[in-house]
Amino acid sequence: MIKLIIFGCQQIAVDFIEFLQKQKNVEVSLIITYELPLDKTYGYKSVLEKFNNSNIEVINPTSINEGLIEKIKKINPDIIFSIYYRKILPNIILKIPKFGCINIHPSLLPKYRGPIPTAWAIEKGEKEFGITIHMMDSGIDTGDILVQKKFSIFDDETGFELYTRAMRLGSKLLINNFKKIINRELIPKPQKGLGSYYGKKKGKFIINWKDKSENIRNMIRVHSKPFNPAETQLFNRYILINKASEVLDNKYTAQGCGIIVDIINEKPVISCAEGCLILDEFIIVPKLDKIEKELYFKIGNKLE
Repeated sequence: MIKLIIFGCQQIAVDFIEFLQKQKNVEVSLIITYELPLDKTYGYKSVLEKFNNSNIEVINPTSINEGLIEKIKKINPDIIFSIYYRKILPNIILKIPKFGCINIHPSLLPKYRGPIPTAWAIEKGEKEFGITIHMMDSGIDTGDILVQKKFSIFDDETGFELYTRAMRLGSKLLINNFKKIINRELIPKPQKGLGSYYGKKKGKFIINWKDKSENIRNMIRVHSKPFNPAETQLFNRYILINKASEVLDNKYTAQGCGIIVDIINEKPVISCAEGCLILDEFIIVPKLDKIEKELYFKIGNKLE
């Protein structure tokens, strides 16, 4: 019997644990999760709610304390899996399992180490990302790689869409390689190169129209609903933007950053440092009436 402990959160952890419950000769001895109120806002499944009434002990501690460490030592697991867990496991825990601790990370390590690599990949204009299953060591996402798979990033994919798709792809990669992992058939390979690390992102993004249109569009994608949409200001109104497209038309010469250069089907075209953006989906706060729309959305007006 293989004894496992799962540190996990959200949909990917739910999917993986449900898979484990169906496996013979596998015992999930303990589930440790760390849930946030925003999880429900974004529609992420709750590990605590899903398994609280199961035959597996589920705990939601605010910190990894001595009591939890002693509990893990008593279980003496063969493997610990970290599945989108929100805290760094201390070295003392990494040394407990007989066959080590395994993490899943939604990037092509060693690139984009850190907590939200899918958002950073979109911001940096990447056309592909990946899922990596790796051994855990004392560094952040620096352990030897067990398996890695590359995927495309869709052109209009938002930060939320890529994040949730990464969870689905990640659970499949875990499930498809689970037997090889527990049978120790995968040879850990050191990560090659220096790689890169990106930390947490600010929840609010205010557009700087002095940036390139491509960069602004990528940031709009990162922050699009249900996250906090990218924000700009037009006179005394705020505009929350969920989607924008680059306008590749030579007729729009540079007219100043943030200037409305055209209106197409009630959608403003905004001049940037390089190129223009048409605002495809946006909300105006407070809402404008019909007369105000005509006054606000006029060619030559400037967004701040």
